[in-house]
Amino acid sequence: MKHKFNTKTKLNFNIDAEYIPAIKALSEKLGFEISDGGTRVSAECGDRIGVCLKDGEATLYFRKKHQLFRELGLLCEALKAGKACLDITEDGHFETVSAMIDASRCAVPTVETAKELIEYFAIMGYGMMMLYTEDTIKIEGLPYFGYMRGGYTHAEIREIDDYAYSFGIELVPCIECYGHMERYLIWPEASKIKDTPTVLMARSEETKKFLDKWIGTVASLFRSRKIHIGMDEAHDMGRGAFMDKNGYVPSFDLFNEYMSELMEVINKYGLTPMMWSDMYFRVHSASRQDYYDERTVIPEETKKLIPENMQMVFWYYGESEDPQLDYYMLDKHKALCRPIMFATGAWSWAGHFPEYNMMMKSNRHSLCACREKGVREAMLTVWENDNAECGYFTALFSLSYFAELCYDPDITDERLKERFEAATGGDYDLFYKLSYYHMDFENDPEINHRDERFLGKSLFWQDVLSGIYDYELWQRPRSEHYALAKKVYEGSHTGKWAYLYDYAYAVMDFLHEKTYIAERLSKLYRANDKDSLADMARVHFPALIEKCRRVYDLHRFSWMRDNKVFGWQNMDVRYGGMIARCERAIEYIEDYISGRISAIPELEEERLPLKYHAYITYQRAFTVNYK
Repeated sequence: MKHKFNTKTKLNFNIDAEYIPAIKALSEKLGFEISDGGTRVSAECGDRIGVCLKDGEATLYFRKKHQLFRELGLLCEALKAGKACLDITEDGHFETVSAMIDASRCAVPTVETAKELIEYFAIMGYGMMMLYTEDTIKIEGLPYFGYMRGGYTHAEIREIDDYAYSFGIELVPCIECYGHMERYLIWPEASKIKDTPTVLMARSEETKKFLDKWIGTVASLFRSRKIHIGMDEAHDMGRGAFMDKNGYVPSFDLFNEYMSELMEVINKYGLTPMMWSDMYFRVHSASRQDYYDERTVIPEETKKLIPENMQMVFWYYGESEDPQLDYYMLDKHKALCRPIMFATGAWSWAGHFPEYNMMMKSNRHSLCACREKGVREAMLTVWENDNAECGYFTALFSLSYFAELCYDPDITDERLKERFEAATGGDYDLFYKLSYYHMDFENDPEINHRDERFLGKSLFWQDVLSGIYDYELWQRPRSEHYALAKKVYEGSHTGKWAYLYDYAYAVMDFLHEKTYIAERLSKLYRANDKDSLADMARVHFPALIEKCRRVYDLHRFSWMRDNKVFGWQNMDVRYGGMIARCERAIEYIEDYISGRISAIPELEEERLPLKYHAYITYQRAFTVNYK
């Protein structure tokens, strides 16, 4: 690890007492101690954001409370580098620098994890943290809401909210109020409010009662009077039990009717709402599904239907090849005459590690578009799709990158590295190279489509006998890449993130062995090379099993360190299934080479092309028989 705090900086604070508890909480991460004999530190709240150090005295300048802690981090970084003079004024274009943490995709971060994330948020300069909770906050009187999902108790939410407040960070509930409710709608308790497997029932008094309980609960737990109500991707609204009861109603008419009733509840609790904006655009696109169609025109009558105090959250993660998409979509949002927040992504949702290259490219481009178009609120989403395979703290690289771009549009790569290491104590290069899970971006730059970036998850989970991505591996072998990737993490590691680097080694080592097998197994079988098949069964598959167990152990350690236990049972099944299939492969191969069976049906099948996908699920990657 390159960034070490061997000697603690001594700081003598002449500052409002209300800030001292939060300052003390950051002392370990920033490597300082409070001392009467240290550098004198004062603070001024005004128009400037920055820090000045001269003649052994420092002044922290901030507009909002949370910025004080970012500037403290800059000061500590400078003092540890031996600087005696410092005068920084930071860019203040973004009034809201926010991040959303997904606490619904089978992983719910513990209170301690949430607090630690808040500390990093403070050091990086975030002023808002959203908790995305579809059904992971308990609702009194609804025992099946979040049943067996590790939902937060009311006391836990209040504890997290109190801690965020101490740093001047606004904790905002980010919930769903129409679609994305599939995890609750499976239970008989929810049958009266179920339209389709994912969408709530419109025109229902029971739904209104549920929404009142749901919104009333979060309103009572969070200090913030803001609420993110979701409302995205409700594609099948009115197409299930609603249609049986009411007949066909045009989807957009139903959406607006539902929104009107929802706003009654929101207004009842004195909340200011924001929502994902996609449904207003999809319904007016040519396909009635396309969020980003440049030809889409939002009619004036539709604009009037959007609640006046509704903030529109435009989400876009850089998937398009069109460099103008951010710009024309921001223009379309501005034409709605409603407050705008832009949401980009950490690209943390495609396997065990984020794809930082996609994150960096899209974040830089989109934040430039926000500056040009005058959008002053921005959010980084840390989604954890498909059982949260990717740990929250791997997103620190993305969180640091996004924050630094918000405070300095012209920041250099060297400075980005310095800031990440100062803020997290992590090794910039070792964090960045977690992206090698997906591919080698430095030496394999020709990427014709975004999905070609995301090899890791498909190759990690594909079945060892069915090998649905074997054809792609023949065209572009990956075993050599993973052999080089694991070398990055070889050896012993020390420091806070040693467990993560060890875990990365285990994952790359597993992928090296697995791709080595996949690139050869089917071909060896077709060539009837029984000697080499025996080597696969007696050397390579047993090695793969051991490497899988090592990944499992380290992944489990990371999960239990950061999350509540609920949700890990699915990973037990995934890893257990992988090991079982390896054992079955050994059995089949041994039976085949000994003559006990005449064929291995999975290896008889011709390998067909099947492209990788950025949003692949475990089930789809593991086998074609996923329903």
